[in-house]
Parts: sequence; structure tokens; C-alpha cells
Amino acid sequence: MAFILEIIAGPIVECLLPPVKKNLGYLFSSTKHVRNMSAKMNQLNGTCIDVKKHRDANNINNLEIPERVPGWLEEVEQIRKDAQSISSTESGCFNIIMRYRAGRKACKTTEAIESLITEKLQMSWSDAQKPLGRVHSKIASSDGDAQNHFKSREKPFKDALGFLQQNEMIALCGMGGVGKTTMMEQLKKHLEGEKKFDLFLKVVIGKKEASSIQQALAECISLSLTETDPTRRAERLGIAFRKLGEDKRKVLVILDDVWETIELKDIGLSPFPNSFKLLLTSRNERICRQIAAKCNFDLKVVNVELMEELEAQNFFWKIIGAAKQNDLELNQIGTGIVRECGCLPLAINLVASRLKFEEKAAWRDTLRRFQNKNLDYVQESVKISYDYIKEDEEKEIFLLCGLFPDDFNIPIEELTRYAWGLRLLYGVSTIREARDRSETCVQSLKKANLLMECDDDGCVKMHDLVLDFVLGRVSKGDHPWVINHGDNLKWTSDGMSESCNRISITCTGMSEFPSDSKYPNVSLLRLMDGDKSLKFPEDFYERMENLEVIAYEKMQYPLLPRSLQCSTKLRTLIFHRCTLMFDCSVIGELLNLEVLSFAHCGIRKLPSAIGKLKKLKLLDLTGCVNLRIDDGVLKDLVNLEELYMRVADEEAIRFTDSNHAELAELSEHLSALEIEFFGNSGKPENVLFTKLERFRISMGCSLGYNHSFENTLKLVTNKDELLESRLNELFVKTEVLYLELDGMNDFHQQLFNNLRVLDVFKCSNLRFLFTVPIANGLMNLERLTVSECPVLEVLAHSENSGDGVIKFQGLKFLRLDRLPKLIGLCNTANVIEVPQLVELELDGLPNFSSIYPEKTSATSSMSSNASAIQPFFNKQMLIPKLEKLGIWSMDKLKEIWPYQFSSSDEVNACMLREIHVRNCDNIVNLFPTNPMFLLGRLEELVVSECGSIEVLFKIDMSCVGEIEELSSNLTFIYVYGLGKLRELWRMKGESSSDILIRSFQAVESIRIEDCERFVNVFTPTVTNSDVRTFMNVSIDGRRYCEANRRNIELAQKSKEINVISKAEIISEVYGNIPDVESSIHPKPFHVNHLQTLYVNGGCKDVEVVFEIESSSSSSSSTDLTTTLHKYNHQPPPLLLPHLRYLNLWNMERMSDVWKCNWKKLIIPQNQSQSYSFHNLTVIDMGLCNNIKYLFSPLMGKLLPNLKEVTIWNCDGIVEVVSNRDINDENEEIISSTHTNTFSSFPLLDLLFLQSLPRLKSIDGGTTITTTSIHDQLQCSQVGVASWFLCQNSKKIYISTCPALSRVFPSNVVGQLNKLEVLSISECKSMVEIFESKEINKDGVDSTTNVGDGSDDTCTAITIPRSANMTLLQLPNLTILHIKKCEVLEYIFTSSTLESLKQLKELTVAECKAMQVIVKEDTEHTEKSKSIIVFPHLKSLTLVDLPDLKGFFLGTNEFRWKALEKVKIYGCPQMMNFTSGHSMTQKLNYIHTELGKHSLDQYGLNFHLTNATQETQLPMCSTPDLIKLVQFPWSFSNLVEVDAHKYGDKLLKSRIIFPCKELLNLKNLEKLSITNALGSVAQEVFEVAEGTNEDVDIETQSVVVFEKLKEVTLGGIFNLKHVWKSNRWIVLNFPNLTKVYCSSKS
Repeated sequence: MAFILEIIAGPIVECLLPPVKKNLGYLFSSTKHVRNMSAKMNQLNGTCIDVKKHRDANNINNLEIPERVPGWLEEVEQIRKDAQSISSTESGCFNIIMRYRAGRKACKTTEAIESLITEKLQMSWSDAQKPLGRVHSKIASSDGDAQNHFKSREKPFKDALGFLQQNEMIALCGMGGVGKTTMMEQLKKHLEGEKKFDLFLKVVIGKKEASSIQQALAECISLSLTETDPTRRAERLGIAFRKLGEDKRKVLVILDDVWETIELKDIGLSPFPNSFKLLLTSRNERICRQIAAKCNFDLKVVNVELMEELEAQNFFWKIIGAAKQNDLELNQIGTGIVRECGCLPLAINLVASRLKFEEKAAWRDTLRRFQNKNLDYVQESVKISYDYIKEDEEKEIFLLCGLFPDDFNIPIEELTRYAWGLRLLYGVSTIREARDRSETCVQSLKKANLLMECDDDGCVKMHDLVLDFVLGRVSKGDHPWVINHGDNLKWTSDGMSESCNRISITCTGMSEFPSDSKYPNVSLLRLMDGDKSLKFPEDFYERMENLEVIAYEKMQYPLLPRSLQCSTKLRTLIFHRCTLMFDCSVIGELLNLEVLSFAHCGIRKLPSAIGKLKKLKLLDLTGCVNLRIDDGVLKDLVNLEELYMRVADEEAIRFTDSNHAELAELSEHLSALEIEFFGNSGKPENVLFTKLERFRISMGCSLGYNHSFENTLKLVTNKDELLESRLNELFVKTEVLYLELDGMNDFHQQLFNNLRVLDVFKCSNLRFLFTVPIANGLMNLERLTVSECPVLEVLAHSENSGDGVIKFQGLKFLRLDRLPKLIGLCNTANVIEVPQLVELELDGLPNFSSIYPEKTSATSSMSSNASAIQPFFNKQMLIPKLEKLGIWSMDKLKEIWPYQFSSSDEVNACMLREIHVRNCDNIVNLFPTNPMFLLGRLEELVVSECGSIEVLFKIDMSCVGEIEELSSNLTFIYVYGLGKLRELWRMKGESSSDILIRSFQAVESIRIEDCERFVNVFTPTVTNSDVRTFMNVSIDGRRYCEANRRNIELAQKSKEINVISKAEIISEVYGNIPDVESSIHPKPFHVNHLQTLYVNGGCKDVEVVFEIESSSSSSSSTDLTTTLHKYNHQPPPLLLPHLRYLNLWNMERMSDVWKCNWKKLIIPQNQSQSYSFHNLTVIDMGLCNNIKYLFSPLMGKLLPNLKEVTIWNCDGIVEVVSNRDINDENEEIISSTHTNTFSSFPLLDLLFLQSLPRLKSIDGGTTITTTSIHDQLQCSQVGVASWFLCQNSKKIYISTCPALSRVFPSNVVGQLNKLEVLSISECKSMVEIFESKEINKDGVDSTTNVGDGSDDTCTAITIPRSANMTLLQLPNLTILHIKKCEVLEYIFTSSTLESLKQLKELTVAECKAMQVIVKEDTEHTEKSKSIIVFPHLKSLTLVDLPDLKGFFLGTNEFRWKALEKVKIYGCPQMMNFTSGHSMTQKLNYIHTELGKHSLDQYGLNFHLTNATQETQLPMCSTPDLIKLVQFPWSFSNLVEVDAHKYGDKLLKSRIIFPCKELLNLKNLEKLSITNALGSVAQEVFEVAEGTNEDVDIETQSVVVFEKLKEVTLGGIFNLKHVWKSNRWIVLNFPNLTKVYCSSKS
């Protein structure tokens, strides 16, 4: 038995003993295990240090690191933490469990340490060079540098990402410095973050040779190129690239800054591996296309454009920093610098980086240098592009663009004509060839991004910085160009060298062209914008023997060149919009002329002398209204190639029979013709059209205006006349065809191979447009419009069903309009493909009830009955690129998509970006129950006047799950006139807020207007969504029917939901919000990015706009401390810190804009702090009759960036800033804020107050609420309350405020240093503009009390005036206008005069009580200077001031250094201008309402008496004329009459100058009467008739106007004659040289 037990127990004991011994060892050898672990850990720490050093060294040298190293180091770090947590000393001898655990952990940790040490020994380090293109394991954020995130870059960035997924090759193109490389880097970073590619092989090309590019690519993949032969090196690279492709490694090759064509085979990329993509950046699109063409790639080009101005400004200030942005002067300079940079990122970055740490002087100097085109380091980028232009002709065309002003639309045709005249194009013999060459050059320059596209077809633009480079280049050298489009008033010919080669000048403001220089080397002369006063020297064209091109644009009197004066080399002569041209026969003497243009000029006849121009190749008569052509002219122009005679919508050129015959003869050798056959020009007779290669011809209508020139026919005629004219022979060459043709059934016999645009209108017999073969042949057709064809049934007609597919290969735009019989696109069930169609407009098609067909329905046929659903598209229709869909006036339309459709598989609508639906009263369902598939691309939805729609989106949530991965781009929703609309969204079934969020998360703007039953903007489901991008919410409350008005529920059944719940980025909220709750109290986290709030109309119940936690008894003691506690010791959320524009109109019950518990707001302590409303810039309030004031004093502290305040037509407003609602605790807050370092409204630029009948004070009047006499005195002496609105205003305009008695209270009159413009009109209670306190004999203000004595806290008292009280100072006032202030007696006191150093313009008119402009201040008379100087005053007007005694009646002497214009009349009491002497060194004339008078030797130092005036009165024959003059100036010294507006009194009588005054007009030099609308004048000079007995021819009276030289009469519609001749009086005008009479104003 024992033996058996031994046999059994022995093995059991042997099996159990090792684990027991092991576990006992953990307990009894715990200390040993821990000590052993520590030793091994020290060994591992040393090993770890070695590994880290090796790793760091390899990182520095870009060497390979074993993939296991990062993980190994992480495990070491974890082991170290584990080892540190084990300590035998903490276990204690008697803590068996702790000792056991420590021993066990130490033992296992030791094993792990040994394993790591062993692994390290086995780790293999190759130390090979790391491939540069490999994507690192840790990628930075893919969002890109925030500094370079611009909204204008979002679309090209998204396009580039999309193209990289679909195409093998894309190119980022743009001008130098626009940000191509930056966008490339952002794309690379984004793709790295998304791990779209395994390798990025980036090489900066620049001017590198092929070998350098090979080496750079090899380094990207750690390939060693030992070969020296370029071909062998390319082969090695190719093998390596193909191996990557075979391994299915996705590789993006980036070639940055490509300047020249690269052979991809030379760098190992041909053939191009399948898994590779190629990204290029280049200034030259043409280079990229050449590279793509050689590899047969479908290149996608993404153009990187300039930044928008706002983001350019933000970019600049982000670099500079906020501190300098808040400096007003630097802000203005910086804004100017950014504009001079032309929104070019590189230029902005360079300049901002330089200015970041510079002082103001450097900023001013930089702006000045920009304006003087003197910043070479910015233009260096342009120079590089210019140097890479290889063709000399391209360089010449590029430089010619510098002749035009900045931001000018440069016509390519004009460049062609200049280039022809200057012989810049080689190897061309015809104008057509020259044009082709010019357009080729322009296209190359555009692809090189040296020229830009512009809005006008046929034109290009040049960026300002590129223009600066051109101007800098052409202004140097031996033959510089003279180009000046700036201030010509300061320009002289001093800078014009006799060696100058080309001249281009804008003549605005010039009265005379410099006559002191000759220009023998000038080859081109271009002058523009000169008025009729511009005079040329008689020998202007002499010594211009090399002149080849003359171009006058908008010159009223251009100087016609004559052959004896002008160069015999003149080849191009252009007159453009020169209105006042007379006989142009002298041009016929310029026998070498080849290009002649009178486009839009005022010539009325083309004289026979033009026929002498035998070499003329181009004649342009465009826009010459009612032109007559002398017989023989067209016949004699034997070498004419191109003739342009379009007049557009005005009267066509008048053709004689001879003209028609000559045109027919001329057409035999014409290659270009632009002409209109309608009205006076008749019909084409025997004209040969077949030789024309370039034409625009209309018959029966005008051509209209278009810069671009495509071969065009506009035909409004009938079939017989068309065939007779033979214009149909041009169909094969026609690119744009407009047809309004009677008698035409179809076009099946016509060829339209080149047709790009086809418009078919009012063809009454037309049943179909094309047969199927012809339709398939319209390969170039891009735009098709068919309108008002009453019997048209289909577009394409098929004789049988075997015609196959109908394909409009290039059609991009299709409009079908008012076609009552249309039943489809084709009469059979053919497959119709429109692969390029982008825009579809359907208007007035009554036979369709749906646009897209049912998913399961059979194909619609022509015989479908009217009751069935008749879709516009059949199921075979393929339109994969449709982006814009417009549907109007389709009476039977019930739906666009089948309502139950829930899949997009068979719907060609997923590319739609815009949907517009209007006037479709039967449509009920705009979208199917699952609209989500449409929202992937849809951006804009506009629905108007559809009376059956109740909900825009009826969403069945059970259908949505199919497309959960789709998100939305819908940004704009606008609905108007939807009488049944109740809500935007309605959900059915269990809703998923996540799906809803992604479906509508992009919405930025919602506008709802005239929707009477509209109830819900957002349902709770929607408002609980995180709709992040709402920018604009507009709800028009102006309903037609007041009975149907109701409260708009912003969210049903939820009192917590605000306008937009959880909307984090709201930029604009426009509100015409009807009957919303009595206040709009936005929660800060809802609208904290709100930028614009616009509330207009119908808001009858709104009383408070911003009600911000009104204080209550339970919280009256709450202060900032408790508020911080409420927000977890963080500042409370800011209220609208980004709000910039606040517009409040027509809010009938509004009593407060802000109603606040001021203790709950953060009061700013410095300008750098962010706080509520601190970005508010503009406030505009109008038609709000219940509000009494706009601001409380404390609001001024919250509005440091406020720049404009406009208040108009608010009948209840009494004050602009008021302290009327301030209680004791708020007053304490206000008092505390007065210690702040910045004042209220520091940046206020404009204060505009209009039609405020109850306004009494701008800044709360002069009352002071403090009860301390000491405080009151201090206020009056020093403390001008910091909240005064007007003290910081730059411009103040006040009109029609009849209760306002003063503008500036005495407290602020010494603090008006910023005031620049002050205009006050129609303020009948205005006593003083600047309040001054008169002192009574006791030294106390006799007029003003402090307080009103109405309560115990503020007793009505008077305040003594300090002897040192600040005087009125206006150091920056430049313009002052005062008008119709009936009780105002003066403007300034004499103590103010010395501060008016900047005053430039002073006008006082129609102030009945005005006695003096400046009142003598007796208190300061002794201190004032005896001589008063006005250094800058240029204009002084004193009009209709019946009580005015003079400007100033003190004894001071006045010096008016800059005074040039003085206008005085209607001041009968003014005997002296000033009592003291007045010096006016620049004043030569005095103006009255009659006009300009010469000054006598006394000037303004006249002294009149009543007797003097009485003796003068008989000189004026009527009382009306007396009112127009101001003695001592009358008819006798009248030099110039200038009546140019309706209100001039001179025009209100039948006779302008009575007979008795004619002899007094002996000094009249100029008479100008224009814009005399409403004038009753019938006669200018009255010549009285005598009786027959009085007739004595020998004693006939002769009135001589010896000095009259110029008469201009315009717009005097009742004028019958200038004077009526008779036998008694003769008018003689011996020196009259210019007379202009016109019925136009």
C-alpha cells in the first residue's frame, strides 16, 4: 500500500514542488529579486540611452531608423515605470502579502528587462539614407496654417483635392506671389494627414537642370545615382518608380515652380506609373499643358486668384499684430498699403514683415514709395516672369498694356491696332493675321499670369504690381515712355524727354497741353479724358516726324492731325468717344494711313476726302449715329479689308443708293464686316458675303453691344428676304445666330458646323429645330435658347426609331421659353445625351407635370394622355453635369422629382448646385421624401410665388439611412410669396439629429419674405442640431393682411430655444421679424460670431433689442465675483463680441436698444481686452418713434470701435446719449469706469442726425446729477464727462432737428480736436452751435442751472464759471456748413479764430437772424492777436442772410492766404465785410448768384452806406435781379455767368437779361447756362422793339459785347431764341469764338 502511495504521490509532489518553491521564493527572496531587477534596470537604462543617441543622430542626418525602435523605447519607458513602483523597503518584514507581490513583480519585470536587452542586441541598424518622400508616422494637423486660410482659397483647394483623386495630373497656376506654393504645401499636408499617398516626391524646379531634378527625385526615394549619363540616370529612376508602382505604392510627384517644359522621360516618369499622380505649380499654364500633352494626360488646371480685399486686410494685420491695428493712424496707412499691394499675398507678406517692428515714419514712407511706384523688392517677382517670355512680340504686347491706367479693361482689338501701326508683329500682311498674332500673344501672357481675365469680353487686365513693373521698365533707357494717369493738375512737361518714345496721358483737369517741348522720337501718342477747355499749341504735331500711332479717347475736342504738320509714317489714327468733332476732311491728307477709327464719335458725315486714303485697311465707324457717307468714299477705299459700321440700339448709318452699290462692290475684297441693316440702312443688295471671315451682321434689328467679336448673325425677317439677301450662306461660318424668322418650318437643310450660340425666337411655323443627324452634328453648340414658337413640338425630329442616340456633345446652357405645344426633346424614345449641360431653364411649358420620371414608370411617349404624369426628361436622358435648374410658370407642374423616390441611382441630379422655382402654383412637393442625395452639391435654393407649397423639405426619416455618409453644401435658402408655406422642415418618423446636422449644417442664409402663413423657422428637432454656419436669417414681417398676422414661433413648444440654438458661427442676421417676442435677447453662445443684425419692418411688439439680465430683487447684490462663481470662476460669456453692423428700422414700440444690468457686464479696463459689443462699427436707426435715447453713458465704454451713428426719422428721440435711467448703483459703475485709460467712442467718424423733431440734446444736456458742489465745479472746469458722443466725432451732420438749441455743450468745447466736418441745417431753435456761458456781474452763469430741482438729490443751482475755463478750439475743422437756422445769430466767438488753421470751406446760408459770422469775445479781446490768419480757407459762401452786418466787426486785420472763391449775395445789411483790413492775395473774383464778378482795387475792403446802395439800385431793373447781386458787385463788373442747376433764380423769369441791363454787360466774357430743367426762360437777351416813328436807321443803337468769347446753352427746353433781331437795336459780338447749344442738359 505504501509502495502504491509512493508511486502515486511521488510524481504529484514533483509536479507541485517547483511552483511551490517558486512562489515561496517570491516571498523569502523578495529583496533579492528587487535588487536583481534594479541592476538589470540600470543596464537597460544604459542601453536605452545608446539607442536614443543613435536614433537622434539618424534623425539629424535623415538616416533610416529601424521600425521597432519607437515601440522598443515606449516599452522601456513602461518597464521603467513598473520598476519604480516596486520597492521592497515599503513591504515590511511582516507584511507577507506585500513581500510576495513585490518579489513576484520584480521577478517578472526582470524577465521583461532581459528580453528588451536581448532584442536590442538583435536590432539591425542599416544607417541608410532615409527616403525624403516617405510620409512620417506623426503628421501635423492637416488644417493648414490659420494665417493662410482664406475664404477665396476654399474652392480652388477643394477642386484640387477632387482632381487629385480623379486625374493623373493637375496644375496650380497663378501670377507670381499669389500663393501657389502655399496652396501646394497645404494640399500636401492635408493629404499626408489623410494618408492618401505613401510617398510625396517634391522637387522645386525653378532653373534646375535635368540632372539636378533627377538627383532630387532620387533622394526622395533614397536611390543612389552613380551614373553620369543623363539617359542612364533617367532609366535608373524609371526602374525604381516602376517598382514602386508594381508594389502598389501610391506616390504624389510634386514639381514646384515650373518655368519651362519638362520632358518626363528625362526624369524617369515616362511611362508614367499607374499608382502615381503629378502635381505642378507654375505661373505659365501653357507650359503645364505642353507637359501634359506629351504624356496624353487630361490636365486639370486650378487657378489661384488674388485674395479678396477684406481677407487681404486681415492677412496684413495678422502679421503686424493687433496693437498696431488699433492705432488709428497706422490703421489708415496700413489699409492704404494693402490696397497698393493689390491683394497679392507675397507683396503683403513682404511689406508686413518689414513693417512689423517699424515706427510710423517707416509706414508713411512705405505708403509713399508704393504710390510713387518705387518698391523694387516687390516687383522682382514680376521681373522673373517677364524675363522668361521668349517671344519678342509677346514682350511688346505686354509692354503696350502699360499704356492704360490701372484697373483698366484693356481691349485686345486696341492692342492689335497699336501693334499694327508700330510694326511690332513680324510676318503679317493683313489685319486679320495681326489680330490672330495679338490674340495669341495675349493668351500666352494670360497663361503666364502676367495678364488677367476681366469681366468684359475681348478685354484683359493687368495687376497693379505688374503695371508698376512695366511703368518702371519703360520709363528708363534712351527712349523712355511718358505715362501719366494721375494728378495732371500738378503735372508738367519737365519730366518729358525729347527722346521719349511713347506718350500716354489722362488729361483730366488739364487746361493746356505743355507747349515748351518737342518730341521728335515719339512713335505713339495716346491722350484720354480731356474736356472742351483743353487747348493744344498750334505747332503741336511739328517735329513728330516718327509718329506712327495717334489715339484719342474721350477727348471732347481732339486735335486733328494734318499732313503738313504730322509724320508721314502715321499708320494708325484712332478717335474713340470724342463727342465734339466737326469737319474731318483734313484726315484725307494722311495718305499712309492704314487704320482709321471714329468709334462712338460725334461725326455726322464721312467726307469724300477720306476716299483718298488708298492704303487704308481698316475703317471703324462703330456708334456713329445718323452718319452720312459721301458718295464715292467706299468705292475709293480699294485696299480696305475690314469695315465696322455697328450703331447698336440707336439710329443706324444712313445709306444712300450709291452707298449700297459701293458696299456691294467693296464686299468683293472685304474679309471683315460689321453692319446693321435696319431703319435708314435698308436691306443688303448684291453684297457678297462668302469671302467674309469675320462678321457681325444684323437684318431687321440692331446688333447690340459686345466687346468680344464672334461671327454673328441677328436676323429678324422672313424666309424669302433671308434667301434673297443670301445671308444664309454665312450659316456655315456663323458662331452666334439669333433667328426671328417667319415662314421657316425647320432647319434640316442648313449647316451649322461652327455654331456656338443659337437663339430662336417667334418662329411661328417652326415644328422642330433639327433632324437627328443635324443635332448630332452640332459639336460646338454651347448655348441654345428657344422662345415663343407657338407650334414647336420637339427640338430634334426623328423620322424613325432607328436614328440611335441623340447627343448634344457640347451643349452647356438650354433655355426653353413659352412653347405651348412642346411635348419633349425628341418625338421618339431615343436615348438623349447632354454630357456637358450645366444650366437648364424651363419657362412657360404647360404640358409637363414633372421634370424627372418615375423610377418604375415606363418611358413617356408622345401619346401620353394629359392626366398622366408627363415628365420633361425620359428615362433615357443622360445629364451628368447639370448644376443649375430654373423652372418658371409651369402651370401643370406638380413635382420635380417623384415624391416617393428614395434613391439617386437613376436620377441625374446629384450635381445640382442651384434650384430656382417661380410661379408654379400646382407644385406641392419640391423634393422627394428623401432629399438628402440632392444636398451633396446643392448650394442655393430659391422658391417664389408657388401657392401650394406648405413645407420645403418633407423628410421621411425612414428613407434617410440609405445615404448616411452624404453631407450638405446647401448655404442659401430664399422663399418669397409662398402663401401656404408654414415651415421649412417637417420630419416624419424617428428623427436622427446626426443625419439632420450633416444634411443642413452648411446653411448660411435663410430669407423668408411675404409668406402669410409661415410659422416655424426652426422646429425643436432642427434647433437642437448643431447648425454651425448660419450667417443670415431674414424674416419679412410686412404682410399684406394684418388679420393674418401672428407671432412667429422660433421654436414650437420650447421656451429655451432662441433664434438659432447652438449656432456657433453666425455672421449676419437680417430680420424683418413680425411680432416676435418683446425683446431679442441672444444667448452669447448662440450668436457669438454675429456680425450683422438687420431688423426692418413689422416688428410692432419688440420693445427691447438686447435685454441682458435685468436686475431683480433677488439678485440685486450680484457682483462680478458671484458672476464668476456662476461661470465656474471664468468671466461670463461675451455678448455679441463680433457684431459690426446694427440696423434697426421701423420698430414702432422699441423703447430701448440696450436694457442691461450693468453689474452683469464685463467693463473693459483696457483696449486690448475682449468684451461685449466691442467690434460694433455702424449703428443705423430709423423710423423708431417710441425710443427716447440710444445710448446710456456706460455703453460708450463698450463701443470703442464705433465709427458711424445714424439716426433718422425717430419722432420720440430726445437725446442720443442719456443718463436718465441711471440709478445709484449704476452711477457708481459709471463713475468707476471714468478711471479707465480710454474714452468713450474714440474712433467715431460719423454722426448723422436727421428729422428728429424732439431732439434737445446730443449728449444728455448740460445737467449734472451729482449733489456735490465741489464735483459740479470740477465737472465744469475739468471733467468733461468721458461719455460725450460729439467730442470724438470727425464728421457731424445734423438736419431738421427743430428742438435742438445747441450742438456742443460747454463741457466739451475744449475737446473737439478731432472734428473735421460740421454741417447743420434746418434747426430752427438753434441758438448756439458751441455753447458759451455768459457771466453776470456776480461772476455766475446767468443762463444755465445745474439740475432741475425736481428731487431732493439734485438741487437746481448755478455754477460759477472759472476764469481758466477751456476755450473752444477747432484745430482740424476743414468744412463748416450752416443753413436755415432761423434764430442763430453767430457761429464763433473771436477767441476761436486762431484755432481754425485747417478750415478750407465755410458756408452760411438762409439764417434770418445771423448778424455776424464771428462775434467779438470781449473777455478775450485783449489776449487775442491783432492779425488773424486763415492759411487754408479756399471757399467762403454767405448767402441770403438778411440781417448780416459783416463777417467780423472787430478791429483785427485778416489775412486770407488761400482764399480763391467768395460767394456773397442776399445780404442787404452788410456794409463792411470786416471792420479791419482784409488781405486776399489769391482772390480775383467775387461770385454772386448772377455769376463771377471782377474785383476792384478795394477787394473785400469795401465800406458802404445806405445812400450808396440806394444810388446803385436803379442799375437793376427788377427786384428779382436785385436779389441776385451783392453791392458793390453788379452787372457792370460781371465777367462770367454760370447757371447750372434748376434752383438758380436767374432761370425763373421769361427773359434772362432785360434790355435795360444790356449796356452794363460790357465786361461779360463767358455765358454758360446748363441743366436748366424747369426753366421758363424763353429769351436770353431782351431786345426791346420801338415804334415805326422811332425808326431811324442812322441812329440805330448798337450794343457791343466786346469781351464775350464763349456761349454755352443746354437743357433750356422753353428757349425760343437767344435774342430777337429788330431794326432798333443791334447786338454785336466781335470776339465770340465758341457757341454750343444743345437740348441735353
